[in-house]
Amino acid sequence: MSRVHRFRDGMWEDIEIRPYKPDPKDRFRNIARMVLAGDTSEEQIQFQVRYFVIEPGGYSSLERHQHEHVVIVLEGEGEVLLEDQVIPIQPFDLIRIGPWTLHRFRNRSSTERFGFLCVVDRMRDRPQIPSAEEIEELKRDPNLRDIVDPEDSPGSTGE
Repeated sequence: MSRVHRFRDGMWEDIEIRPYKPDPKDRFRNIARMVLAGDTSEEQIQFQVRYFVIEPGGYSSLERHQHEHVVIVLEGEGEVLLEDQVIPIQPFDLIRIGPWTLHRFRNRSSTERFGFLCVVDRMRDRPQIPSAEEIEELKRDPNLRDIVDPEDSPGSTGE
């Protein structure tokens, strides 16, 4: 189906804002998603284009999975954890996340939202959350502690 969805007031017309994930045990905060393409049976494409918005102080789940994905930042500034590196990211940065790469996105701003496009295969595996032991091991690295466990870290409110 061909059509234009206008972008107004921080969202696209006729695109539903959905909860990020159904299960809070995945440990995320202040994040929502919109599926822009690849979500209906009428569409023949084999991928999904999603847009995630992380509000100030928010973050995605810490996860890994078999499928690859590509992320393009469109608004705000944040950071991404890729395995054992925390990398600042800003508009138009391109992030390629390979298979089984541990990752998390976080908005460090206390005032601005952080938004990015994410392209994935339409049919894909489910994310896997690291074990409690793996998280404890990652937290031993002072460079990773804040992003691995933002709930227990100073500045977790986005300040």
